[in-house]
Amino acid sequence: MSKPRVEHDAEVRRLRRSLGDDRRVVVLYGPPGAGKSSLARKLAGELGSDRRLPVHWLAIGVRRPTGLERLLLRLLLASGAPQTELRPALLSASEDLVNLAATACRDWFRAHPAVIVLDDLSEAADGEDLLGTVARLLDDTRCVLIATARLSRASGSDGSAVVRHRMDLTPEASRNLRSMERLAPVLLHTLATWEGAEFSLDIASPFVGLTPVWRRDVIEWAHREGMLQRPRPGWYELRPALHTRLTLTQPHDTLRSGSRRLDSGLARAVLNDPGELGDAAEPYVDLALRLGRSGESNSREFTTWLAHQLAREGALLPLLMLKSGLGHTIDNRDALTIPLAVAARQAGRPRAAAEALAGLNTPDAVRELAVTHHHMGQLTVAEATLDTLPTGVPDGWALHTRAAIRTDRGALQDVGRLLRLAIETHQVRGDRRGEAWAVFHYGRLRLMRGDLEEARKRLETAGHTFHEVGDVVGAAWTNTELCRVALLLNGPEPDVLLDLKTAPSAHQGQGDVRGEAWAILLQGVAYADAGLPGSSALVLNQALRFFESLPDRLGLAWTLHHLAWLTTDDRAASLLRVLNVFADTGCGTGPAWTLLQLAARPDSTARTRLDEARSRFEALGDTAGEHWVAVVRDGPGSHRGAQAIRALTNCFPRHVLKNTEWDDFDTVPLVVRHLLPEAAASAEGTWASDVSPAALVRLLLLDDFPTTGTAARVMLRVDPGPAHSGATSDAHLPPLTARATPLTHADVDPAHSVLVDRAAVFRFAAHLAGRHRIRFTIEDMQSDTVLQQVETEIDVTGTPGTDVAPFAIPHPETARRH
Repeated sequence: MSKPRVEHDAEVRRLRRSLGDDRRVVVLYGPPGAGKSSLARKLAGELGSDRRLPVHWLAIGVRRPTGLERLLLRLLLASGAPQTELRPALLSASEDLVNLAATACRDWFRAHPAVIVLDDLSEAADGEDLLGTVARLLDDTRCVLIATARLSRASGSDGSAVVRHRMDLTPEASRNLRSMERLAPVLLHTLATWEGAEFSLDIASPFVGLTPVWRRDVIEWAHREGMLQRPRPGWYELRPALHTRLTLTQPHDTLRSGSRRLDSGLARAVLNDPGELGDAAEPYVDLALRLGRSGESNSREFTTWLAHQLAREGALLPLLMLKSGLGHTIDNRDALTIPLAVAARQAGRPRAAAEALAGLNTPDAVRELAVTHHHMGQLTVAEATLDTLPTGVPDGWALHTRAAIRTDRGALQDVGRLLRLAIETHQVRGDRRGEAWAVFHYGRLRLMRGDLEEARKRLETAGHTFHEVGDVVGAAWTNTELCRVALLLNGPEPDVLLDLKTAPSAHQGQGDVRGEAWAILLQGVAYADAGLPGSSALVLNQALRFFESLPDRLGLAWTLHHLAWLTTDDRAASLLRVLNVFADTGCGTGPAWTLLQLAARPDSTARTRLDEARSRFEALGDTAGEHWVAVVRDGPGSHRGAQAIRALTNCFPRHVLKNTEWDDFDTVPLVVRHLLPEAAASAEGTWASDVSPAALVRLLLLDDFPTTGTAARVMLRVDPGPAHSGATSDAHLPPLTARATPLTHADVDPAHSVLVDRAAVFRFAAHLAGRHRIRFTIEDMQSDTVLQQVETEIDVTGTPGTDVAPFAIPHPETARRH
């Protein structure tokens, strides 16, 4: 289908000699099948190697939108340019997009020149205009622009600055096209009918009736035979010349109706198994636009899902492609307003997001507005916004959002109940992503309470689900919170500090500016507690700049609080400023600790500030905070001070306070100021619940040393607890059911809920060796409400008889609702 290699080599040499500083545009033109794309790929590779420039390949073609906005966005996306300059376009007028994109391209390619290939430009005049515009845009850069086209008129700029090269279709290439047409008729007919262009081996595709393995084999074979080309790694499309030949005699209406059926089926497949978009974002944007043009019944559902998923992944360029492609109709504009606002908020523009959301009066918009106020550190306003939602119908997202706000306020009394109700509501509605966020916030609650092992398990469960449903932002936040767990469990050891140093990059990869800021703040806290004040100050000042630019008043206040610890000049003035910033947030814990730190250096106001700090800790139910006040007020050598110190050493893992000098408040670790322990504490340093359990869930492995290929039995028992009425061995419990859900690559039998008559037995079979996790859900049989979930781990070996670690039995969980 292309010219012999030797002839191509000679053409490449001639074209390279023709190019210089004043000639940086090459147009390869000729009929379909003449080998233009192959020559362009070889020429681009050699020019990139000669000039040490990267190569960016953009397949154009008749099946892709070719407007200037779209091309500039694709160019930025292919080059890996940062999206910062495009953030204002999310919520601005559509006409601003071209100017912003053009400026971003010009700035980027001045600093990062490249070889850019525009393959298969349109035969119409708009193809010529497009090339000319891009060429002029890159005039003052060192970029080389290569275009393939079917007509010679595609110039790009002044004719003297363009190298044109004609390519002709050889008889051999014509014979190749005819023979290829007969090789895979079903595959080729599908691709010729479908209006889409790119498809991948690893995502949903327009092919029906093929197993994944068969589909992969057929596609790879078709690529080897020259029927398919790869516009980018891992992605394939029908060669333009073959597409032209196959559709030449087909009626347009027949092709259009067939493509609509393929698109509708593809959209259903994606919605049935949603996940992270990754590099499929742009092809799915094309799919949404085609569905909208054809008026398919699932168009709005798919477009809405896609817009929200793009926003969640921080994929601003594909989201802007969707916004531009949908046009300016009222229906399309309203459908995108919320995801565009979410994307703007995540990209560091929460004020603009709040303004856009404030004009809408739907439950979704109100919830997102509350989240936006939360992200700006306006906790009181955020909760008041949730109060405007309709009552009477459980709303899982509103429930766990309220719980998250109260956690940051330090008002934890009702947070556990809110999160249990949120988890139950999400489960009833089958909303796995919502359930993952509720479990994540429950993990944060247990972390703040100091129940570190339970926090770790809940956060790991949330992270596992986030990965399954494609919520990359949730996965990044889970990683950051797990770093906080490790910091408390292990202290600021080198491995922990390394994980904390890399945590911000996960948020940065998703365009989550606030997540990046909070991860940096945690890193600064860890450096301070590791005895590295210089590193801590450097990192905390970086976090400060983030929080100021967002703005996030809560993050700003906490950062200033920790920076005051590093201040040696006028610390009182710094702490008074911190109090002023906290006053706007609605947070209770930060002001209490700030007052306590102000009072740590005796002066005429110390007693008053200690009283106020104690009052605030009491209002929060923070008994550990009250103990800190007692140590400062009465001194560590006093009877009350000594009692307070003994209580505090039982409130935290022992290593947390090992370097604390009780007569010097500056040695109190910064990490403990973000915690709010429960009233009672165990000697091991894990806070115990102050609620007596009504029933206890116990797990027992009935078969020792589980192996792959062999089922192991796990027995679940529910026994009356201390708080159960007449807690005896024969006490009556309500009818309960239990179901087991494997969280790793394994099967559980039975897979459905079973009646628990004090006990139930499940069979667990692992597919792979390693540590496996199972979640057990206990429900009230009469009301179908979830009472509790417990998780456990089982170590499985690959060879029968191999010694393994004993079954990891967690501490019994309480089956209760309160």
